[in-house]
Amino acid sequence: MNPFKYGQIVTDVDFCPRRSLEKVLKEHIVSGQNVLIEGERRTGKSSLIINTAKEIKNYRILYIDINQVKTLNDLINRITSSLISMDRQTHFFEKLVKVISHLRPSVTIDSYTGNPSISFNANQVIHPKSLDQLLEFIYQEHSNKKNIVVFDEFQDILNLNNYESIVAILRSRIQFHSSMPYIFSGSVRKNMDKIFYDPDSPFFKSAIKMEIGALEKEIFRDYIKDKFLSGKKIIDTGVINAIFLKAEENPGDVQELCNALWSITEYDTTINQIDIEDSMEVIFAREKEFYEHTISLLTNHQLRCLTSIAYLGGKSIQSGEFLEYSGIVHASSIKKAATRLVDLKILYNYKKEYRFNSPFFRSWLLYKKY
Repeated sequence: MNPFKYGQIVTDVDFCPRRSLEKVLKEHIVSGQNVLIEGERRTGKSSLIINTAKEIKNYRILYIDINQVKTLNDLINRITSSLISMDRQTHFFEKLVKVISHLRPSVTIDSYTGNPSISFNANQVIHPKSLDQLLEFIYQEHSNKKNIVVFDEFQDILNLNNYESIVAILRSRIQFHSSMPYIFSGSVRKNMDKIFYDPDSPFFKSAIKMEIGALEKEIFRDYIKDKFLSGKKIIDTGVINAIFLKAEENPGDVQELCNALWSITEYDTTINQIDIEDSMEVIFAREKEFYEHTISLLTNHQLRCLTSIAYLGGKSIQSGEFLEYSGIVHASSIKKAATRLVDLKILYNYKKEYRFNSPFFRSWLLYKKY
């Protein structure tokens, strides 16, 4: 069985320990401190939160993923689904249905698991006050229990048409839930900063910030070596460093590359540098359709800008060298194209440098000689 997992929350033996971060996060949770966890995509934020919370005795997790949430209807649906997953007692479900009865929810039973679920009419207009009632229900129903509420990809709350009133309602309730820590995790830095660092935002300085970056190399190397050894596969430090370089030290991308590397190597073997290049071809084959679809979304200027960043890097995209290489005449056109690539989540901007959300997409562009 391939021991490397990616694209999902990993727990227990699949989780690479991050002791210093776990210690700090535990202290915040136990003290009832609300926490803002910020880091780039696939740095293991969600896995860190879930594994840390699981290690704290008697605490339960209400995990709410709001990635790509579009409407208040959708948000409330996700919250109620998470509540049902956390507390499956019949009397709790009945109370929940009663609280949201004015929304005329549809209650169904999964024929396979036997578990109940709630949904709402997609065209139904839901007033933000319903969110206020639901948040108060969460607190009152669980006030005598130790709970942690996690909002993952919280920056996507800004997708909602009336997000200002929704954010205000969230803050107005949460500030009184002193015994229940809230964790807000996000990967789009500028949007998380808009929520937590704009003086006009209700959430201004309402949570202590924890920055999540790359895993500690020494610990991650040992983790990778042990995983490969479980299949009698030997991998030395030099090859692991090459993996880190290819994946730009992003934990999720390292796991993906190791997953591909495992799939192409035999038991009782020694892994070498050539195997890394072969594993990249596996990733290219897996992602080919997605990469080609992404390319199809771009204008000519956007594609030129993207490929130029792949070749030259994203630090000086309005320089003469960049303009000449890209074939784009005006620096303003480069800036406009780069902004669109960020909006499409192909690139992200970090410390005045444009970077690829997927280092493997960059490698594919270079491999295909775009």
